[in-house]
Amino acid sequence: MADQPHDPGLQAERTELAWRRTQLSLLVITCLALRDQELAVTLLALGSAALLWLGQRRRYRHSLAMLRDERGRAQLLPVLGTSLALLVMALLAIHGALLRVAPP
Repeated sequence: MADQPHDPGLQAERTELAWRRTQLSLLVITCLALRDQELAVTLLALGSAALLWLGQRRRYRHSLAMLRDERGRAQLLPVLGTSLALLVMALLAIHGALLRVAPP
């Protein structure tokens, strides 16, 4: 009994909720980019949110299996991909803002 995790399933649920918050944040970025008519940022944020949503079930099952087996490795690709997408969005937004401010 002492071998089992004290919160079976809850850690995976917290991880899933964190990914859902990331998806929601990307959708908010999409709405803000639409307001400023930043098409590249809008498409990148929307695509990132969609990819995260599509892989959500697989990540959740993977987290549960890691807890059940008490071993496993974190999946770096979703984290690195999301980080890269956010970096590109930020650079595109900064570039667009600089173009709007700079005199012609």
